[in-house]
Amino acid sequence: MNPLSEVGLTCLREMRKNLRSAKGIVMGLLFLLGGGAASLIYMALKALADRFSNGQPVPDEQVQALREKLWSGVWNPEIGAYLSHSPLIFVALFKATLWFIPFMTLMIGFEQIAGDLQHRTIRYTAVRARRTSIVAGKALAIWGVVSVLLLALHMFVWIVTLLRGDATLLQTLSWGPRMWAFSAVFTAAYAGSTILASSLTRRPVLSLFLGLIMFSFVWVMDVAVDAVHALDNDKYRWFENVGFAIPDWYEVWLVSPRPVEVIGAIIILLAFGVGTTALAAYIVTRRDL
Repeated sequence: MNPLSEVGLTCLREMRKNLRSAKGIVMGLLFLLGGGAASLIYMALKALADRFSNGQPVPDEQVQALREKLWSGVWNPEIGAYLSHSPLIFVALFKATLWFIPFMTLMIGFEQIAGDLQHRTIRYTAVRARRTSIVAGKALAIWGVVSVLLLALHMFVWIVTLLRGDATLLQTLSWGPRMWAFSAVFTAAYAGSTILASSLTRRPVLSLFLGLIMFSFVWVMDVAVDAVHALDNDKYRWFENVGFAIPDWYEVWLVSPRPVEVIGAIIILLAFGVGTTALAAYIVTRRDL
């Protein structure tokens, strides 16, 4: 069997196993609850805004200006002007998911390799497929499961938004899938990092602990880069280059109105996932099973 077939079969098997498991069902429910919570918060804020406007409809130009001001503060004026055309809830949902994608990815995939190493079941699968194919298939499965759960979350919000009349069908089809796709690409980088953490030890609990340390370190470095950027001090400006090694740094490229930056962010985030998966595959191939 060729390597691509082995990767595909491993991915499908692991996706089915994860989505049918109690953990997958619980994660799915949590994602749907998150979508419900986001919709409720959005409706509450909109009701509050309507109250302050005495029930009078707010002009579309004013609403767009408020969205532009909000996203300009989060990213920059150029991106703010671009995202002001999107319904607020879609961009807000994308921004919110970036906070929990790393840890949800870790929760789903921390035992993918470590569990097989602990129980030595990988010795049987390694007879029928290459170790590198097994690792790549499991990494793709983590990515696939999280992407499916994210799609369910986003679709829930799309439906609520359409039913409330807060966005047209054209706006929903234009911006909704786009925000989900950006979230899925962002997930790829952390799916590879998760499989790497899982390959470092034979104990799933330790792989979970190592993953938490890795992702927390990345988060701290991202905050530090943002702090240095806010200081605008030439003495520490060199530290901003650390951002290029952090997946979160490319968030601003994903939502950029410039296609070159969007494509660049997609390529780099996928490269993060491929690189960490390749390192995990190397570690597993060197292991004594």
